[in-house]
Amino acid sequence: MRGLCSALVILSSVGCATEAGGEIEASFGGDKADGSSSRLKTVDRHRLDIDEPSDLTIVDGNLYVVSDRHSRIYEISRRGRTKNTRNIEGSDLEALSFDNEHNTFIVADESSGKIWRIDDDGSRKAPIELEDTQDGNSGIEGLAFDDDGHLFVAKEKNPARIYELDDNGDVLHDKKIEFADDLSALAWNPDDGHLYALSDEEHTLYKLDRDLDVDTAWKLPIEHPEGLAFDGDRIFIVSDSEERLYELERD
Repeated sequence: MRGLCSALVILSSVGCATEAGGEIEASFGGDKADGSSSRLKTVDRHRLDIDEPSDLTIVDGNLYVVSDRHSRIYEISRRGRTKNTRNIEGSDLEALSFDNEHNTFIVADESSGKIWRIDDDGSRKAPIELEDTQDGNSGIEGLAFDDDGHLFVAKEKNPARIYELDDNGDVLHDKKIEFADDLSALAWNPDDGHLYALSDEEHTLYKLDRDLDVDTAWKLPIEHPEGLAFDGDRIFIVSDSEERLYELERD
């Protein structure tokens, strides 16, 4: 795994400009034995009118973004236009997901290390608190539910770590991450049953196996990727510094 880390550090010096239609080859893993391709293709990118977008989720085909500058959840079109906003309690919001079982958004406040369920009026329910995530600017950066309703939580760095929580918010497993220096987002892909992670510093998307080790990795032509969501064969990523929405697909 350390060989992979070294290779990805070297690759991080590659420039990060991209055009629609540009192909992204896997930097680790490659094509599968069944012949399925591991190449990605940039389909589109659009400017957002949202300051510092920090995470992204999809609910019934609709895209939602949270910003660490404003206490709002933004519904956006696939061309990046803001359609609706919801004011919520909280600050320094770095992670967003949706709990289908309880039909509610959840957000994480990085500075406090707390995870909140959001009511329809934007107020917060009792928080989930994890040890070792109250780490200032290195706290919670990603949230994702799997098909069993388990919640995965990413701590950014020092060290990077992924927690798996059950329906009651109790920790089932946690793992220190060695494949990247930081984590900036998590998303579950229901189509292939895998958890995916983003690294801001490595500019890399990782497909993880059940042991939270790397199955496949792609070096992304995106600066500061901070949010990740899946919709069928489409992958949506938001860039914090570029304030852009990227749309990718499996080639």
